[in-house]
Amino acid sequence: MGNPKFSQKEQNISMPFNNKTYFYDAFQKMNSMIIAFNRPVYKIQVKTIENLTSAKGAMPMDSSSFIKTPLILNMNHIKVVAYEPIFNKYETKTTGFVYFPEMKKSMPNLVINGAITQFDKGIISTSNNFDIDAEFGGDPWRSDSRFNHDNSDSFSQIALDLSIFKYKDRSYLSGVATTNKIEIHRKRRKNRFGLFLNGSGIGYSKYSTLQQSKDEALRILSEYSLIQLLGRLYNIPYWKCTTPNMKSDSYIINKTLKEFITANNSTKIKLIERLLSFYGYSSKIDGKISKRELNMLSIISKKYNFKSKKIFTVNFYKELYLSAPFFKNNI
Repeated sequence: MGNPKFSQKEQNISMPFNNKTYFYDAFQKMNSMIIAFNRPVYKIQVKTIENLTSAKGAMPMDSSSFIKTPLILNMNHIKVVAYEPIFNKYETKTTGFVYFPEMKKSMPNLVINGAITQFDKGIISTSNNFDIDAEFGGDPWRSDSRFNHDNSDSFSQIALDLSIFKYKDRSYLSGVATTNKIEIHRKRRKNRFGLFLNGSGIGYSKYSTLQQSKDEALRILSEYSLIQLLGRLYNIPYWKCTTPNMKSDSYIINKTLKEFITANNSTKIKLIERLLSFYGYSSKIDGKISKRELNMLSIISKKYNFKSKKIFTVNFYKELYLSAPFFKNNI
């Protein structure tokens, strides 16, 4: 029997493909940043991300897969521990044992907890001259001008809260939490939609059903919130991982500067030396400043127009930290 023959139309049917999400590259960059900053490897578990809104049928009862999937696919510096309580029940029923010695080795260090806390469907706007094709034809992640001319036919809102607690004592990590909102703007006549994340447009203009746009919006919101959550957990400038960059996080900046201020001189030099690698320079992180390193810092200071000239001051370190390009062939 010969090989089957396909018509040209059948040959043009798309094969299965690897679906890269909106923040796919950001997660890979973040993984590199965690390694570059020498952060610890945590075992992390993701609890059920519940729908706590009154719209029980409109949103998924558990959206934790939107959190787990990018971690498993892109973050090899994080060990994801499965959250499946029913496993214990089945194992106990099968073996007759309640305690499993090997299971103790799989306990997580941290648990990601969260919930969908708001879903408002189809809030109507008064004006009717909004052209979503024109609005989203320009540069993505536009500045927040939406509130000045909000004249879409309708929009829906989804809000998501995430936090992290320690598995061993259920205590939450102070400051490591996020609360974000995404809006789905729809042009009913064209049945097209666009997304605004925390008030800024993400450059979408698609023909879609409400269900499709809602699912995509929730995934984008979940991934955005996860990037922010992990950035705060590891105390790294996560906003540099997205293109274009997110807004800088004052929580992380203040925490980083406090670490520098309270460090001894040797540790301060090590913190400065570590940042040199993000500018493309190789530097031995030994807490001893060399003439070569001083020359590097002088070049960087002039290139990026630093206001502060005294190297071991907090203002100089702040400029060095915030100006670092990170992902221009450096890491």
